[in-house]
Amino acid sequence: MKEILLTQGKVAIVDDEDFEELNKYKWDAHISWHTYYVERGVYDRETGKVKIIKMHRQIMGFPEGKEIDHINHNGMDNRKCNLRSCEHWQNKKNGLLYKTNTSGFRGVSWYKRSQKWRAYFYRESTQKTIGYFDNIIEAARAYDEKAKELGEFAILNFGGD
Repeated sequence: MKEILLTQGKVAIVDDEDFEELNKYKWDAHISWHTYYVERGVYDRETGKVKIIKMHRQIMGFPEGKEIDHINHNGMDNRKCNLRSCEHWQNKKNGLLYKTNTSGFRGVSWYKRSQKWRAYFYRESTQKTIGYFDNIIEAARAYDEKAKELGEFAILNFGGD
């Protein structure tokens, strides 16, 4: 594991085998969705615009139509063991809670109409209801059970990732 110095006093972590190639460029620390990511600009003479290259996408070979997920949520950790190619909806499942979350739990919200806690999940950008619960903890546990069924990208409310 090696470190690459970035702007804003930040450091990116990369695998030894990627260091030499990546360290040829000047990389910037850029904040997006409350997480720092590593990127650089490349001037395109044809368009006269700067194209942004993200380090994690370069490392993973710029997969067409895919996103790259940072498993540990650290956008500065660009070791291959922390990166995986995925669909957009899978990447969203591994995201952190939004600021607007009012329940404090992933996949749980208050449903005014029934005056109950609603457990829900997203599958390929479509929200699906798991059920309605009198107790917020029951709703959060129901979400966790469904999340385990849906696979590796889910973050659980209880019992770790």
